[in-house]
Amino acid sequence: MSEKLIRITKFNISLNSILGTSFTDFYVYRSKGLMTHLLNRNHYISAKYIDNLAEIIEQPDYAGYNNGTIELVKEYKNNIFVCIKLDEKRNKHYVSTMFDIKSAKIESYVSSGRLVRIKQSDHA
Repeated sequence: MSEKLIRITKFNISLNSILGTSFTDFYVYRSKGLMTHLLNRNHYISAKYIDNLAEIIEQPDYAGYNNGTIELVKEYKNNIFVCIKLDEKRNKHYVSTMFDIKSAKIESYVSSGRLVRIKQSDHA
């Protein structure tokens, strides 16, 4: 039995220049079980933002590409970190997890080069 996936939005390919990647158009999906995953891992804060996934993916404030995973952060009242992986069996990109992240941790990731701050004009 295969797990059902929900299509969220298209990946913003203008992020390729920031990520150092050359992705073509693709859709990002999430499993129907993502909410259960978040709650089981005590990611209660990020669970409140599950309906904001399209906005986070389309217009992140920070982006990075780490070990084959696209990492995006959007600043709301809480900073939300989203990981997108490729399911090679299905050849689909999906949200593997999301969690809240402190501003200090974001700055640490920026300093190390793991994340890059995005200006609004970078992904228009």
